[in-house]
Amino acid sequence: MLRWRFSRRSDAAVERIDPQSAYELWAASYEPRPHNRLMEIEQATVFELMPDVRGLTALDVGCGSGRYLRELESRGAVAFGMDFSTPMLKRARRQSARVARADLRALPLEAMTIDVAICGLALGDVAELELALAEIARVLRPGGRAIYSVVHPAGENAGWSRTFESGGRQWAIDGHWHSLVRHRHACAAAGLSMEEWREPVLPERPDQQAVLVVRARR
Repeated sequence: MLRWRFSRRSDAAVERIDPQSAYELWAASYEPRPHNRLMEIEQATVFELMPDVRGLTALDVGCGSGRYLRELESRGAVAFGMDFSTPMLKRARRQSARVARADLRALPLEAMTIDVAICGLALGDVAELELALAEIARVLRPGGRAIYSVVHPAGENAGWSRTFESGGRQWAIDGHWHSLVRHRHACAAAGLSMEEWREPVLPERPDQQAVLVVRARR
């Protein structure tokens, strides 16, 4: 879930944790579907920007429990999922056997082997945005597309935090807020041409963008 600065719950009750340690705790209850309003809006926007993937080779980068991996396969793609979290991959294997452990900054794939890459809410877990996007670009075939999403960079100044509960405790995940300008520069440096980006809002916060979703072509 996402916590706002004006939440009534005390910040003192929330403990901060790094992303990989968080997924160790969160994996058991992390379903392969949207489980809050931000994820619902994010996924709907990704679907709007996703091309027809029938017969294409697709990669779910940072696949987590296999949310987009399942969707890609249901739409006719030959899909693969990669994630750094072993517990999350155990969940993803319930969706598909074609998963592997990998750092999104060093994908174990040959260059120009993927037609479509999806990366849902994973790039905020790494500091090296440029390296991650360069890796995604490297494995895309010429003309291939990347569709990725992040919690909107505006959330940093708004005091947002990504939280979950485990073992009766409330945790906030330490992440990285990459500005929209940095996203543009990182895509350009990777050889990705931004075709479109969207910044949808939550109904309860219509004055502020909630998610950034980008579609880029190699």
